[in-house]
Amino acid sequence: MKFRKPKLGLGVRLALISVLIILTILMIDGVSRVFVPEPDVILMEREWLADTIGDTQALLDGAPPEARPKLLADLPSRNILAFSLDDAPNVRWHHGASDSDIQVAALRDALRQRLRPNTEFIVAVKDFGGNFDYALTSIAVVTTKLPVRATSSTGTDNDTLLVTPNLDIHLRLADGSWLTASQSSDDSVGLRLVRNFAAPVFSILFILLISYWGAHRLLRPLRQLSVAAEKMGRERNVTLIPEMKIPEYKAIADSFNDMQLRLKRFVDDRTQMLAAISHDLGSPLTRLRLLAEDLDDPRQRDQVLSDVAEMQMMIQSSLLFARDDAQQESYVTVDIASLVISLCDNASDAGQAAIYRGADHASLRCRPTAIRRAVNNLIDNGCKYGGRVTVTLHDDADALVIAIADIGPGIAPSDIETAFKPFQRLETSRNRATGGTGLGLTIARDIVHGHGGSLTLRNNEGAPGLTATIRLPKPGR
Repeated sequence: MKFRKPKLGLGVRLALISVLIILTILMIDGVSRVFVPEPDVILMEREWLADTIGDTQALLDGAPPEARPKLLADLPSRNILAFSLDDAPNVRWHHGASDSDIQVAALRDALRQRLRPNTEFIVAVKDFGGNFDYALTSIAVVTTKLPVRATSSTGTDNDTLLVTPNLDIHLRLADGSWLTASQSSDDSVGLRLVRNFAAPVFSILFILLISYWGAHRLLRPLRQLSVAAEKMGRERNVTLIPEMKIPEYKAIADSFNDMQLRLKRFVDDRTQMLAAISHDLGSPLTRLRLLAEDLDDPRQRDQVLSDVAEMQMMIQSSLLFARDDAQQESYVTVDIASLVISLCDNASDAGQAAIYRGADHASLRCRPTAIRRAVNNLIDNGCKYGGRVTVTLHDDADALVIAIADIGPGIAPSDIETAFKPFQRLETSRNRATGGTGLGLTIARDIVHGHGGSLTLRNNEGAPGLTATIRLPKPGR
């Protein structure tokens, strides 16, 4: 038995993407903690701190100035306390705590007892708050109950003092120079800063990547549906959407495919019926023409033959419209400007007045024979009923616009939509004596709509005449 991979619904996929994002964020945070550990908390017993500074003062007072740097480098406390020599106290910040602070006051008392009598000293702290500095680097803790050691625990009691990394104690030596004692710098501060900023940055980047990937996977079927719908409206051919994996999208795709097939069958059935009717009328009309030629009255004979000829022309136009041979034509890229210019030249050679204005070249993927028929119908109508036409081509960013303007009487605004109906000829501007079956505008608009475009009619503003405008969108617009 062949195992079938289960198809996950849209809701399950969204939930899995959310879980994947959360797990990845946790993984990034865990990896960052392994490679760059949390800041250590350095615990310093107050009496030890006072004794160490006092011993260092006594050591330096009894040594020549040139030997002091070597003595400081060899101190056993150098991993916890850093000492530096200056001509004047380099207080880098204000005194963040005063004698009223119990822990600072206790530290001052311990220093007074341990340092050389009448030693001038300064205890300076930087008070930004423990939470802020703890997130960046290590913290010095002065306590009376714990030995000197480093730990990652943040647990303290009321007998401890949390200060910022640089707990600076400045004291004057016997020769007038100053000694500064502070917490030893932590070489991992830079790495911790990188860790603290890298973790959220990588998390955000991964969220964006997963979101883009998920959106692409979820929207790709919708893009396929959009392309199929646009192609169906443009080419009127059935474009079946392949089977989709997401059940919700599969239901939409199956319904869309069924709709396409039903519409295609509906149009084909009506086209075949219209073609059959038009074909069957051909034989009776032929017999009528033969009978009319035997009429003795020339006047009646000419009238009947004229009516039969008009009916045959209507039937031929109906067959052309029903079969719509151009719909089977393949799409190719053609120079629309050259096509329109050739139609204007043909009209001029036939004795009609047709002037072209516009771009010399404008390419578009279309069915060239169908577009030629649509534009030719409009030029022919304009020349017949408007006397002269001016054809203008505009190559816009999203579409090609062809405007055919005549100088005729125009039509009433209320009759504009009627002019597009089959076999409709407006008596005020479309006389039967001029010929035609009333299908020219119908066929032209049907062709333009088949290309996803539009065909509109409007009376010229401030001048006589009518303008037919074809708008052909460029593929992908």
